[in-house]
Amino acid sequence: MSEGRLRGIQAEDFFRWRGKEVSRTENLSDIVFAMALTLIVASSVPESFAALTELWREGLAIALCFTMLLMIWHIHYIYFRRYDLEDGTTILLNSVLIFLVMIFAYPLKFLASFLVNFFTGGFATNHAIAEVLTLDQAPWLSTLYSVGYACVFVVITLLYWHALKRADDVGLNEAERILTRAAVQANLTHVVFGVVIAGLSFVLPGNWGLMAGAFWGLLGIPLTIIGRRSRAAAKAALTD
Repeated sequence: MSEGRLRGIQAEDFFRWRGKEVSRTENLSDIVFAMALTLIVASSVPESFAALTELWREGLAIALCFTMLLMIWHIHYIYFRRYDLEDGTTILLNSVLIFLVMIFAYPLKFLASFLVNFFTGGFATNHAIAEVLTLDQAPWLSTLYSVGYACVFVVITLLYWHALKRADDVGLNEAERILTRAAVQANLTHVVFGVVIAGLSFVLPGNWGLMAGAFWGLLGIPLTIIGRRSRAAAKAALTD
């Protein structure tokens, strides 16, 4: 089947979407994602105009958190559109995932708010910074965030691994199997980065441990390689 025909009958290249209607499992998941966003956005009403004008920092922090949760939600959305699985294993893993998303919202908002304030001058003095986060606590914050991130993607990896095991039942063709294996590899890459960065936060000497989070900037490299290779392989499988 040509790529042109594929584009005409589905919303994703090389993959037929099997999920047509939003299931009750997805509805529950969307509610939890919305609750997580509410926890991130919720804050007290400014008591003065000066406090109101400072809300732009809060807006930046919320934007960072929203972007992260939207990425996880989109992966979740694509999964159910691709495979339309609602068996016991999928429901169990999905339940664990939405629980982790709720818990992950707390360190995510704290880290985003701290970074925005730190880099935009939101802290008037070093003493003010220390009241929020000390140097001794910084590695623990990095670890808390990284481990939480890794746990979320462990579950997503297991979801895609389960879909791969159910490939015959779902009716995946060779191209779709290639893309599913690539999804397992890509999500596992997220896990590896989370674990490695959590470890580097404590292993690197002195203040270098505070820079461990900078390695998140490299995450796009392996993800891009996996994506390009899998798409090329899927296209080749369809044209053979």
